[in-house]
Amino acid sequence: MKMKKNILLTLLLASILSGCSTPNLVRSKAPSGLSMEAETMGRANPGYIQWLEKQAMLTTSGKLSTVVSGTNLFWLGPYEKPRVEMMLNIAPVWLTFDATRTLPAGSSSVLSALQSERYLRTMQDLGIRGIHIKSMRESGLIWGSPSKQRQLGDDTVSYLFSRGFGDEKGFDAFLQKANKQGMIVGDTVVPFATGRGADYFLSVRGVDTYKGLYCMVEVPREFWKNLPEITTRSRAVLVDDVSLRALRSARILPPPLVRDSLDLSLTPLNWYATGVVHGLDGNGRRFVYLGYGSEARPILNWNDPSKSARRLISGSLIQEIGMLHAAMTSVHVSPLYGVEPTYPNADISGFGVGDTAVQAAREIAQEVRRYGGWTFLQDNLPLPDVKAAMERGVDFTVNHSFSTGALYAYATGDTSMLTQSLYTVLQMGINQKRFINCIQPEQYIDFSLPFMFNPNQKQNSEIRSKYLDNIREKLTATGGDVFFSGRKLYLTPAAYVANIQGIRDYRNLTEKQRQAISDGLTLLGHTQAMQPGIFMLSADELLGVFPLPAGILDYTTEEDALRQNVSGAYDLTSRGGNNILTEIGLPKAPTAFDNIDTEVHMAESFVGNMRRIIKLRNALGMQNATLMQIPKVKNKGVLIQVFQLPSNNSLSATAAVNVINFGDSPASEEFSLLKTLASGNVGLEDLLTGENVSAAHNAFSVSVPPRTARTYVVRSIK
Repeated sequence: MKMKKNILLTLLLASILSGCSTPNLVRSKAPSGLSMEAETMGRANPGYIQWLEKQAMLTTSGKLSTVVSGTNLFWLGPYEKPRVEMMLNIAPVWLTFDATRTLPAGSSSVLSALQSERYLRTMQDLGIRGIHIKSMRESGLIWGSPSKQRQLGDDTVSYLFSRGFGDEKGFDAFLQKANKQGMIVGDTVVPFATGRGADYFLSVRGVDTYKGLYCMVEVPREFWKNLPEITTRSRAVLVDDVSLRALRSARILPPPLVRDSLDLSLTPLNWYATGVVHGLDGNGRRFVYLGYGSEARPILNWNDPSKSARRLISGSLIQEIGMLHAAMTSVHVSPLYGVEPTYPNADISGFGVGDTAVQAAREIAQEVRRYGGWTFLQDNLPLPDVKAAMERGVDFTVNHSFSTGALYAYATGDTSMLTQSLYTVLQMGINQKRFINCIQPEQYIDFSLPFMFNPNQKQNSEIRSKYLDNIREKLTATGGDVFFSGRKLYLTPAAYVANIQGIRDYRNLTEKQRQAISDGLTLLGHTQAMQPGIFMLSADELLGVFPLPAGILDYTTEEDALRQNVSGAYDLTSRGGNNILTEIGLPKAPTAFDNIDTEVHMAESFVGNMRRIIKLRNALGMQNATLMQIPKVKNKGVLIQVFQLPSNNSLSATAAVNVINFGDSPASEEFSLLKTLASGNVGLEDLLTGENVSAAHNAFSVSVPPRTARTYVVRSIK
């Protein structure tokens, strides 16, 4: 009853704007982008410019803002303080998946497959209470935007859903069915690196309203000689080093950005030059703009005084939370990280380099709370920046440091990184209940270790390098390919476990190998599930998705190949039938596990294991637990955590103890509990195995098998 009440309250908050009529969003009927943008000579066609404006997100954002501006809707929701407790009570466990990688149901849409009663019941039975969907909207693909590097659906160009995903009516039907099963639904805000769609084309046409929307600079005609030549089939090319120096000397472009000098694995920001584009005035113009790893991902200019980027993002939030009634939205601010220009003798020793990204995260979170929703920050940033973004900002943030530490411990049998991440978080005073705990948050594992980044501490840099060398050595010990690009390791969670176990042939797995992968993912899943805050599983983990065979997709660089190989399609709903390609042409990936509907009730399957662990998590109220102790251990592969449980947990326990052995050998440990947690005569009980442990001389002795996690509850012994 309490859960239903909380969900009803959430839906009420998230539908504050539902009393207003929704502006019409016009679906693009664009011909190929090449035919549209072929008119590079003469004056631009006024009718074409008007058509572009109808498709543009910035135009639509103006219509959406009228729903809120000047009304009481803007004042109905408090916006300063994050509403952590409410979300933890409503949806402490989430599933996340990528719409562009999800195979549809036959010839229908992905949304039709998601509405399956069997699928929703399976998610409910697993313990999922929130469903987060990524990459739902139209991408630059619909404009035929040529790019050497394949885009994977996150190059958003419209507020509209992609045709392969479905439409607003289908989303509403899915939302209603999910709500009836006790689940809420989350969306993803338009990225700060969009695709090249109507907004981009209007910007390069010199339309006044769109000036300042992107990090874009018009180049005076006398400096065109310093720009690279543009071929007839390309709209933008990389500005080479010689041209960059000339444009910087002329103060047309700024010096290198701060992020370029940081010892982090940030996606590179490069300057790209357009060809000659004619506007309504007949004048030809050339521009250079910042692209996020590719010319197909222009970056929004959050700091421009026109506030165009702010308005475009605001329109996305009004649509998601207000019109579509999504309960939360996730946000990536890393494209804005370190965008400040650097100068000779500039001091970059502090963490002010993330101020633009942090401020954007705060402003988005506060607006979302006005409309009754929540924000999840996805970025892997240095912890001081994460903490700053959480202060009056985002409600929850992905815990990359603990995830990377656990993955490292699984590979090496060494919990030093894991323990260090915990101590750093505690020392900084970050509220762990606001973390989102994942097995592997991204499609790669970042061994530049941002949580340890501090330009003032050379020792930290040396330790980070040592960790990277250790993981490289472990992965190469069994032979085969190395999936590193710099310090990014591109492997799916199942492939990571398989590689550590020496399993390389993903298509011919034995039952013993499948079980080894299931056991490894279970250890990592147990570790993350038994942490305060939100626990989030991914479709890659539930299905045991493996990388695509090398070379199956065209690629431009080794990193592009690695990035695509871990982005294969999956049949999340078991309704894909004979479909083997997604809307954007991603082929179906091999998987370790079968149908989720079946495996959720299989005792030794990964999904079945997670079902039991999530039930235990909910019974303990782990989302509201508080970490009280990290006892010292004698085995380097063991981590022990002692949590104080909320008083209303259904097991009537005072505390919970995680004992996690990442080592290859059995481990025995002895530890004592704080007197505040173990007053009187108490014992430990493992609810998964039924094992009972009594104290001897005020200390507990426990033994844990190799690569195994145990969670004990502290009970009074009468």
